[in-house]
Amino acid sequence: MKAALATLVTVLVAGAAFAGTDAEIRRKIEQRLAKAGLDKRADITVSVEDGVARLGGVALRYADLREADRAARKEARSVVNTLRVVPETPRSDKAIRDEAEDVVLGWVRYGAFDAVAVDVADGVASLHGWVDNPYKKTEVEDLLAGVDGLRDVHNDLRVQGFSTGDQRLLREIHLRIYRDPLFERWANLPDPPVRVFVEKGRVTLAGTVGSNVERVTAGTIARSTLAFSVNNQVLVESDVPSGDRKKDDAS
Repeated sequence: MKAALATLVTVLVAGAAFAGTDAEIRRKIEQRLAKAGLDKRADITVSVEDGVARLGGVALRYADLREADRAARKEARSVVNTLRVVPETPRSDKAIRDEAEDVVLGWVRYGAFDAVAVDVADGVASLHGWVDNPYKKTEVEDLLAGVDGLRDVHNDLRVQGFSTGDQRLLREIHLRIYRDPLFERWANLPDPPVRVFVEKGRVTLAGTVGSNVERVTAGTIARSTLAFSVNNQVLVESDVPSGDRKKDDAS
């Protein structure tokens, strides 16, 4: 009983002490922002209540928004980030999307089991598709932070299933597809035309191929395995408007 009371008192005292450090947390966050040069590149307000920091104001670049967020999280219990990005030189959505797609496709860690599609509306990028590990979800946003004119990123990327069965099925389907004569010329390449996603035994195929025969063949190969279901979203190149072909790797 005494031990329980002592623990309760310790928790209450610690909570009171933490609540009393709001001013100190705010000061430390502002120091971090200044050290990063954000006091000159952005107009950021900081408030802290019960250890929760709230960032407001305006930044010129999405990269600055992310940097401010990271700085605040090093000091606060949690962060509510309401910073708005207002680019100094606005760009068209198409220009932003084209650069974002080039950044993703040129990423050295972008592999055969990743499929990222980028849409941009009003300067906000939406990411669809999947990556092969959870760390890449954050890494993709870090990559895109350097795209000029980008105001925000909505990250809806999924992550490949981690179970032994999912991983085995993923590799089996990928191997079967790229051993087929229709696809063998793309075997072992980091950017193959058909991408495979597996989660809980359910398979999604995405990408763009040169003919309907290739599309149907990829689906048939996937269905010949022990997959619970196969959703064949592969597109035929001739059916995709030329300006949209890069973005149709995933949906």
